Amino acid sequence: MPLTKHAFSTDGSVDEYILSNSRGTSVYVTTWGARLTRFIIADKNSKLRDIVAGFETYEQWQDSLLIDDPYFGATIGRVAGRIHPCDSVTIAGHQCVLPEIQPNKVCLHGGHQGFDKKIFTATDVSAEHGVAAIKMVYVSPDGEEGFPGEIELSVTYSLGDDDSLAITYHGELTKGTESIFNPTNHTYWNLTGFEEPTVHNHICSLPATHVMATHSDHPMIPTGQLQSVIGTTLDFASQPRKYGDRIGEFDKEIMRGYDHAYVTSTMPTDHLRLVACVWSELSGIRLTVMTDQPVLVMYTGNWISDKLVGKYGVRYGNHSAVALETQRFTNAVNIPEYRDQVLLHPGGAFVHKVVFKLDTAK
Repeated sequence: MPLTKHAFSTDGSVDEYILSNSRGTSVYVTTWGARLTRFIIADKNSKLRDIVAGFETYEQWQDSLLIDDPYFGATIGRVAGRIHPCDSVTIAGHQCVLPEIQPNKVCLHGGHQGFDKKIFTATDVSAEHGVAAIKMVYVSPDGEEGFPGEIELSVTYSLGDDDSLAITYHGELTKGTESIFNPTNHTYWNLTGFEEPTVHNHICSLPATHVMATHSDHPMIPTGQLQSVIGTTLDFASQPRKYGDRIGEFDKEIMRGYDHAYVTSTMPTDHLRLVACVWSELSGIRLTVMTDQPVLVMYTGNWISDKLVGKYGVRYGNHSAVALETQRFTNAVNIPEYRDQVLLHPGGAFVHKVVFKLDTAK
C-alpha cells in the first residue's frame, strides 16, 4: 500500500500525494482543494493513460484560473451546485446572503473561495484502510462565504488493488446551531487519456429514469419536481449510447450538452448503488460509479475554455471530459421536500461515499 508525497508548489506550501496499488495504477491528490490531479491506469493494450483533467503544478493551476475555472478534480463545498435565490437563504432561523457567482442570484459550488481553493491538512491513513489512503481535513469557519456555523470536513481517498478509488466525506458542525452541507468531487474523466479530444465516443449507461426538472426561465435551477427521461435526449437508461449521439441537440447558447441532476433514489441510502457506467472502446477502460447519495450530476464540460492547456500539453475545450458528481438534491435548501437532507446540526454527522471503479476490457 505505497503512499508517497512531493511538493506541488514551488514554495512547498502545497503537497501532492501519490496512492499506488499492486496493479501499477496510481492516483495523485493535492492538499490544495483536496483535488484529484492524476489517475494513471493501463488500458486494454497495457499502455498507461492519465484519464483525468488537470495541470502539472500549483502555479500552472493558478495561472489557469485567470482564464477559466472548471473546478478540475476539486472537492466542492460547502454546497455543490447552484443555490437560488442566494440572497435570502434561511439557515438557523436567519436570512443568509450567499455570494452571487452567476447572474440572477445564483451561488455556485460554495462561493468565491469554496473548498476547492482551500489548503487541507493531510494524514496517511493507509494502515487502518489496508490500502493506500490519505485523509484530508479542513475546518470551515463560521461565516465563510456567508454560510453560518463552523464545519469540520474530512475527505478520505483510498485506492484498492482492484483499481477502485473510494472517496468518503465526513462533516460535523463544531460551532453554531445549524448549517447546510452537500460536498462532492468534480473530477473530469476522459477514458482515452485525451487521445480523443472529446468524450463524444464514450458510451454511457445510467439506471436513473428521472432528472430534477428545472424552471423554464432559469434552466439550471431545479423546481423540486422530477421529470422522466425515457425517450428523450437525456435517456441513458433504455440502452447505453454515446454522448455524441444526441449532444448536438442542445441549445448552443444555454446548455451545449449534458448538465443534469439524475435522481437515483429519494434520499441517501445505507449502501452503495450503481449510478453510472461509462466506457471507451478505444482504450477499453470502463468507469463504474457507485454511491450512497441520491443524485448524480452528469456534466459534459460544456463551457470549458479552449484556451486551457493542461498536463502533457493537452488543450481542453467543450466536451473534452465528463464529470460525474454524486451528491444530495441540488438547491435542496430552497426545496422543502429535500431541505432536511442538507441540514447539519450539532451532534449530527454528514457522511457521503462514492466509489469510482475502473476496469479494462481486453
